Parts: sequence; C-alpha cells; structure tokens
Amino acid sequence: MNLSLPRAATTVAVGLASFVGVAAAPAAADTHTWRNVSPAGSHDSVLFDVETAGGATWAVGARSDATTRPFAPVALRWTGTRWQAPPQPAEHGRLDDLAVGAPDQVWAVGTRNEAVGEDDWDRGRALLQHWNGKAWRAVELPFPKGAQDTSLSAVDVDARGRVWVHGGYTDASGEYLPALFRGRADGSGGWSRLPADTGLTWVSQLEVGPDGVALAIGDGVSRFDGRAWTKQTLPSELDGAMYDGIERRSANEIWAVGHIRDENLWRRPVVIRFDGRTWSVVRTPAETGQLFDLAFDGSGRPVIVGETMNPEVNPAGNYILTLGPDGRLKRTENPRGAGFLYGATTDEAGRVWTVGGAEGAEGGISPSSYAGIRR
Repeated sequence: MNLSLPRAATTVAVGLASFVGVAAAPAAADTHTWRNVSPAGSHDSVLFDVETAGGATWAVGARSDATTRPFAPVALRWTGTRWQAPPQPAEHGRLDDLAVGAPDQVWAVGTRNEAVGEDDWDRGRALLQHWNGKAWRAVELPFPKGAQDTSLSAVDVDARGRVWVHGGYTDASGEYLPALFRGRADGSGGWSRLPADTGLTWVSQLEVGPDGVALAIGDGVSRFDGRAWTKQTLPSELDGAMYDGIERRSANEIWAVGHIRDENLWRRPVVIRFDGRTWSVVRTPAETGQLFDLAFDGSGRPVIVGETMNPEVNPAGNYILTLGPDGRLKRTENPRGAGFLYGATTDEAGRVWTVGGAEGAEGGISPSSYAGIRR
C-alpha cells in the first residue's frame, strides 16, 4: 500500500453509468463482530499493512514521536495472544507494504532515513527487509550503478517461492525510472531485473497469481504476462481514479479498490471487478469514503476497509463496506476503537484482519495503532 496520497475521502456514486451487482452468498447479515487486538504501547504509531500465511501474521507501519526523527519502522508479529516487535535493521524510516509467503519468508518494503546533520535528515532511500524465522535483516537490491533517490512501494511473494519488489530510482540524467526485481523468497538472493514500465505513474501494490501473471495498481491497473506490461482498460467514468488495494480470487475474479476525486465530496470510494473479460464498476454508497484494501472472509464475501473524513458518515473515521443481502456494497460495520483503516487480510481460519490507526485522530494523525479480527 502506498500512502503518499492524502489520507481522506469523499464519496458519491451519482452519475456512474454502468454498475454491477455481485451475487451475495446466503449468509446472515450484520452478524459479525470485531475483536480489538491493538498492540499495547503503540502511541504515536500507525499500521499500514497486515498479511498472513502458514499461521504467521505480521503487520507493518511507522512510529513518529520525539525520539524517532522523522519515523521509526514498525514490524509486529502476532503470537496468538499478543504482538511482538523484533528488532529492526533500520533505526529510522517507515514500512509501507508487506508480503508473507511462509513463517520464514516475510518481506517488507519502505523507506530508510539517515541523518545528514545535527537536525536534518536525508530524503530517504529504499528499504527492503527479510524475516528468516528468527530475525530481520536488510537486503540490498541490484539497482543500476549510480542510481539515486531509490524507493520501494510494493512487494509480493508468489506461489513458486519468489519475491517480487517494485520501486524506482533517479538515473544520472535526473530521470526517474521504475524498477521491478524478482528473487528467491527464502532470502538467498538470485535477483533479476524485470521489465518495469507498467504504464502507470505510480504503483501502490503488486498481486502475483499462481500462474506468474502479475498485476500492478496505482493510477490504474496493469498486467504483466512475463514479457511486457499491458495497461488495462477500465470503465471510462472512473478516469482519474486511484487504487490502493487489489485481491485476485481467480483469473476470472479480480477486485480493486480506491477512490476518485469528487467536486462535491472531495473524494468518494471506488470498487471495480474483473470477470475474465472486462472491468466493471461495483456500486458503492453515495457518501464520503476512501478505500485502501480488501479481503474475503471464510464465506467468500468481500470486506473492504478504508477511512472517512466526514463525521456524519462515521465520527470514528473507519469505513468498511460489505455485501448486503441484495448483493450491494453497504456500510454496516464499525469496529470499536478503530479509526482510519489501511490494510486487510484473511487467515487460514477465514477470519478477516484489519489494521490502521485508533479512533480519536486529530488533524488526520491517529493517536495509536489499531488492529482488529473479524469473527
């Protein structure tokens, strides 16, 4: 997830021409509850992503207080009863995206900052780190010689045990270029550079399917077939939409979520769905909201998380859409203690996890981290 964009939202579904309904699984509505499992002592911190695989659940983010200057990376491991925070390889920086392939194949990307003076810090450089089951270590990527202003925005682990990392750098001429790397998910190296021109201005997330086909989202959706990227044709009424979350259920069912600017509401939520042939708009409520991620529960129903800056929609700030009995997305859930929500995943038991900030944000800044499990 890339949170370089302002974290706020506004929504109205008026004026969209082609909506699709989604067949709702026969399940009782509004029967789910959320368990607050927020990390203790997480003041001045926020979590941007959560992922789980093989019984291992991790969340990453950043802490910002008087000691971090400007941020300190946060990576938390769930033990079954609480969160643990193993030592980090970078003292200053932040972690934005996470991938878990197995308990010893955990990867996180973000930014590493270093002091350049007594009270000054550099602009930051790419931070990639790997958990081998015992400890985190920083991993250097083979950026071209002389690369400056390196950055990383997205990471994923595929079914063949390979890790994919997307980012960029500035070359000697001052041009900013995208970069895509693929290596062994066990951390043993084997890095190769792949075609990285997605056709997108920026990439917020990668999703690599079992067939090796990769999808990138940002200011659009692009598909990589192993040789080249092809920018996807999306509904024209969503020109200008920005996407932060994607979930591939199969080759014929892919969902992406985000937001689009609106002259009346500033931003409104966007959900699109691919059926194997075309992308279609999934109708969202006519209210203020911005979507960051989604997961599917044990019944195969989407749970889409985000935020709202409109207190009339939800003064706590969290924004969650689920399918109603009529197959339409509706806002029916409000986890106690949750503020802005940025990440979601589903564990092997079919439980949905979400992370972000606790309610009570002031000026868009959450007072502490939030984590919740949907039962």
